[in-house]
Amino acid sequence: MQQATLEVQQREAFGKQHARALRRDGIVPAILYGRAQGTLTIQLNARTFRQFLRTHGENVIIKMEVGDGNTETVIIKEIQRHPVEKQTLMHADFIRISLDEPVTSSVPIVLEGNPLGVQEGGILEMPLRQVTLHCLPLQLPSNISVDVSGLDIGDAVYVSDLNIDDDIEILDELERVIAMVSQPRMQLEEPEEDEEGEGEGEEAAEGEEAAEQPVEPEIISRRRSDDDDDE
Repeated sequence: MQQATLEVQQREAFGKQHARALRRDGIVPAILYGRAQGTLTIQLNARTFRQFLRTHGENVIIKMEVGDGNTETVIIKEIQRHPVEKQTLMHADFIRISLDEPVTSSVPIVLEGNPLGVQEGGILEMPLRQVTLHCLPLQLPSNISVDVSGLDIGDAVYVSDLNIDDDIEILDELERVIAMVSQPRMQLEEPEEDEEGEGEGEEAAEGEEAAEQPVEPEIISRRRSDDDDDE
């Protein structure tokens, strides 16, 4: 895992109203805790933090400079974003670590390649987008790349297929599916009753044409028999 420096400031005020005021001013409220030390309330510039995340991502060892000259070794535990405006950072949690002690962290999975099955009309699905790893901080990868170019329709990649160092422990179930190529969605066939409906329409049309033809009056006649002549 790479290392980067991030500057923050301590904050003294608390509460939701204060946090809202900070966000309006372009500041992200945050906290730092861990390693049996007290919780430290901090804040950092929202624009600077967004740029930091674009450059380094969330899986990075941070040398946090806390305004007064104090430096902490930390990682990002959680970032809360606005439910609609994802670029708006609402709050951040940082946790202290030691480079000599294992940590547990979620690492994103990145798919590479264009699956064969997709070229044939299949659909690439990704049920699992990150895995949880347990290892020393410097052994944590920023992400895990998975080559899916060889996947045909019906094929899948599982957690057990991940190629990582033996010193890294995967905490997810090995049977979980990371990515798969499913069958293409079939186009619905036209219902048979449409054809029947067309037939009924033709019959109805024929009936209408027949109705338009002039109807000759029915002539009822009775042939006089010889007996009638005798009468």
